[in-house]
Amino acid sequence: MFWSRGSREAREEYEPPLHEEFGFTIARRGYDRDQVDAYITRLRGGTPPAGVVAFELVRRGYEQSRVDEVIARLHGEAGRKK
Repeated sequence: MFWSRGSREAREEYEPPLHEEFGFTIARRGYDRDQVDAYITRLRGGTPPAGVVAFELVRRGYEQSRVDEVIARLHGEAGRKK
């Protein structure tokens, strides 16, 4: 028996979680995942927070260097759109 995974429209609207989209891996000690996700969501929405970005270091957080790369790239893309 075959199971349908939903309509074509539902599949087209699927947005992968940020960790999948940007290839974030989990580190023994890394950036707080919720903080990073919230920051990137705001950044992509066109309202980057002012000031220096600082995330708490927590157990099982996102690997720091990859997050730093992605944020730098997103800031660069946002600068080009202006």
